[in-house]
Amino acid sequence: MRSWFHTDSRWMKIALLAWSAIVLFVTVRVILSPEAKTVYPLFSESGRLWWHGTDLYEPHRPKDAGDGFRYSPTFAALMAPLAILPDGVGGALWRIVNVAALLGAFAWFARSVLPPLDSKHCAWLALLLLPLCLQSINNGQANLIVIAALLAAVAAVNEQRWNLACVVLAFAFVIKIYPIALGVVLIVLYPRQLSWRLPMALMVAVLLPFLFQNPAYVGDQYGKWTALLFAEDRSAIPLEHMYRDLWLLIHLYGIPISRPAYALLQLLGGACVAFVCWRQQVTERPSNQVLTTSLTLTTTWMMLFGPATESSSFALLAPSLAWSIVESLDAFNVRRLLLWASCACFVFAVLFGGFRATLRVHELGIHSWGSVFYFAYLLAETQTKPALDLATHPKSAWAS
Repeated sequence: MRSWFHTDSRWMKIALLAWSAIVLFVTVRVILSPEAKTVYPLFSESGRLWWHGTDLYEPHRPKDAGDGFRYSPTFAALMAPLAILPDGVGGALWRIVNVAALLGAFAWFARSVLPPLDSKHCAWLALLLLPLCLQSINNGQANLIVIAALLAAVAAVNEQRWNLACVVLAFAFVIKIYPIALGVVLIVLYPRQLSWRLPMALMVAVLLPFLFQNPAYVGDQYGKWTALLFAEDRSAIPLEHMYRDLWLLIHLYGIPISRPAYALLQLLGGACVAFVCWRQQVTERPSNQVLTTSLTLTTTWMMLFGPATESSSFALLAPSLAWSIVESLDAFNVRRLLLWASCACFVFAVLFGGFRATLRVHELGIHSWGSVFYFAYLLAETQTKPALDLATHPKSAWAS
């Protein structure tokens, strides 16, 4: 470690120190105040309810267990081991696992899928991940481990490790359902390899809880979870609680679109993403470029058209946006104005999002506009271009 510290670049040291300082600060805060500004107690209590065979979902969930648990029974079963620990220790460990998963998966994705990068550009990527990930690190949301699974899936597909790709996609699915959108796009690109493997992995993930609890209890929880998901509707709630997606902008500006029409728009947006990725593949773009496009467009679709886009959900967009920024530094064109407009929205939201009483940033649709600009930026890339080579060495710095 001492040798590395004296030989590696200054930027890499800054990135390491920045991440270490933030994780250390948050974990100490969580240990000292395990109930403050965190959703982890909701996860741990659900793990304890799972152990005791108690209802996980409202209105049947015990009132003293906290409300708002909308995750699958599989996720509750996965959280059960951490639930044995006190919330301070478990919450700190949960955040460390999430950050380690994100950085490890992003390193694998960068090494396997992105063009070779030198140490400086690797450090820039790591630093650019931070702004949109800060909220999830602080409040303990599961977004970091979800995007880690998606990054790992893309890297595994690029290395033709089909079984591993399906396992991590299924893992993301049991935490938040909508990441399966990436799986659908990957099936469009690789139908022979994934069209049967992924459904099988999803089935195993759904059936897994039956091995660890009374089957009647597990079946009942799946029924109540499904009923909760279909009953939830945030289309007409106060702006401060509304999802930060395209529907927020439609609501803000009074655009005459009904909810059924919006659902159709969501499907058309997803079909557009799949078509663009397929079109790149049939025009014989390099597979790593096609997979990068698949990740960036799909995660942006999740934020703009997805079913549950909260402020902390934008951690799912952090790797894609970080790469787009680093990739754009080689030259300027008019299309990049869309990228910088998107970045300006997200920077404004991160810096001023906490001043709800005065600025009311979230009610202005800042996050939503950031997603709109970034989605337009990605779709505006209409011509094939060679992979960007930012390296000053023959292999990526991520290899070390």
